[in-house]
Amino acid sequence: MKTSQATVGPSLAGAVLGASVLALSTKALAIVVAGTALAAMASSAVFPYYILVATIPVQVDLLGGITVTKFITPLAIGMVLFNALIYRGPWPVIARWPAGYLAIVFFVTSMVSLFLAEGVRGFPGEAAKIPVYWALFFFTLTFNRTAADFRRLLWIITITGIAEALITAAQVQYGFVMPGDWRSNIGLPSEGGMDGAFMSFSEGKIRAEGTTAHPILLASFFLMAIPCTAFLFMTEGSSRVKVFLCGALVLMGYAWFYTFARSSIIGFAVVCVVTMWFHSKLTRNLVLAGIGILITGLLSYQVISQVFQTGIQLFDSQSLFGKADLNDGSGSFDFRIESIVGGWNLFWVHPWFGVGFGQSINHYTTYLPAWATHPFHPATIHNVFLEVACELGVFATSAFIGLWIWAFVSVRRALRIVELRPYAVLLLGILLGQAAFLMITPMVREIWLTLAMATAIGHMARKAT
Repeated sequence: MKTSQATVGPSLAGAVLGASVLALSTKALAIVVAGTALAAMASSAVFPYYILVATIPVQVDLLGGITVTKFITPLAIGMVLFNALIYRGPWPVIARWPAGYLAIVFFVTSMVSLFLAEGVRGFPGEAAKIPVYWALFFFTLTFNRTAADFRRLLWIITITGIAEALITAAQVQYGFVMPGDWRSNIGLPSEGGMDGAFMSFSEGKIRAEGTTAHPILLASFFLMAIPCTAFLFMTEGSSRVKVFLCGALVLMGYAWFYTFARSSIIGFAVVCVVTMWFHSKLTRNLVLAGIGILITGLLSYQVISQVFQTGIQLFDSQSLFGKADLNDGSGSFDFRIESIVGGWNLFWVHPWFGVGFGQSINHYTTYLPAWATHPFHPATIHNVFLEVACELGVFATSAFIGLWIWAFVSVRRALRIVELRPYAVLLLGILLGQAAFLMITPMVREIWLTLAMATAIGHMARKAT
């Protein structure tokens, strides 16, 4: 009996993966995947960009503290530039007014702030994030020139979301631990060598982070991936593809739930409201009434604080988060408010160039308000706009806010083009959801993709008119 040629390849691949895991541990899987990614990058001019997008949530260690993103990003940048040199692909689009110039101001100021704050010898590891943000932003402008390009990007995001959801499900069901830094700090390791991850599971505690460094970062990725998958589900014509995407949505929803990131609920609520705004007149009227109530509530900090904490306590009382390894709702809200006030005070002390990219953890706790009572505080200020202001100063903050404003202007322009309008509605929902989420969350990678996506679709709309 002959073995068909179609089964030889998968069998060999399975044998290689199995042997590598036995010989080198589970990190060998990451090495095999990295090798596959390199081969893919060499096969097409656009693949380096897609590989970079697919590694947005991948923050696990690859070798000796080198994360997957730190390994992939310089290779992707080098591959794009090499393809441009040999006329195989386009040069990165940088000089695009005004978004490209605003982004340049932000990234240059980020580097300058590090030199001014720390000096060359104290150059922190946080600086490695800047090339990642740069590549995501400018490569998105480069490789998304038509609606078809945009749709392919949505599929890349969806496929990445499915992979993350599968890994998260393995963590929840089987205690699968990735070589990240969140699980290793859960619980108190015993002298026998049991690490925090296994102690957490032995105590019945679950909070999944996928391949990210923290569950909130995984929830942030799903805040982008789930709407993109839902969009493809609603616009695909094939019933088989719809069934596949429906299953993907269920799987991602399951994975997002087990991040227990309560702050991301706000972001998803905004995404849903924006989507319904364009499909229901009743929703528009309810939103306008809600905005009026919100403005009235904002006149009193005490009123809105009590309403927020009541909502959190309502979720906690339903035992939805009974197995989660996290702070109680009121405590989580308290340390966020305290960190935001501390960040505001820090900004006024260092208004021009800040304290350095990623360095707020070393400074802002000194400027906490006198009424701060929470026993510990997070590593960064939980408001992305204040985080940027404190770390980078007023110039980078102005450029950062300018990027957001231009993104909304670009989306508004695309809403007028019939072909682009569905994508514009999707992006408007994601951007507003991220903005709401980031009011109580620090910097996440996804915004450097979505801000550029909005700019790119605005450019498409300008060419169409």
